[in-house]
Amino acid sequence: MLNLSNISTYQRLLLVTVLIFGTQLQAQTRSPQQVLAAMEKCREQVISQLSFGDKMRMKSAMGAIQSSPRFIAANNAVANASTPEAQITARKAFAKLKLDLLAQQDPSLVPVIEKIREAQAAVLN
Repeated sequence: MLNLSNISTYQRLLLVTVLIFGTQLQAQTRSPQQVLAAMEKCREQVISQLSFGDKMRMKSAMGAIQSSPRFIAANNAVANASTPEAQITARKAFAKLKLDLLAQQDPSLVPVIEKIREAQAAVLN
């Protein structure tokens, strides 16, 4: 078992990225539902690695952006996607928009957001 207590948050995120990279390589042979599940798992892993303070700042910024018309439209596009493939496309766009809006809402989160982008890139690309 790996002892993660002695490594930095950035090193943990890199480890998650490496672990998720294998998921991306397998994505071509998996169903859209499996790709969606991998995307969700990626998000959960990245968030779990954040410090308490970063999680609280992210939560506050998320609360602020949820009333944005662009956020609402992108969220509706995910909900109304007619096929799993369309849902994947909509989720990719929504994930990018959400991080863009978070960075605009709280510029101090940009380093955290960039780490999230790096980890998500393995699943979303």
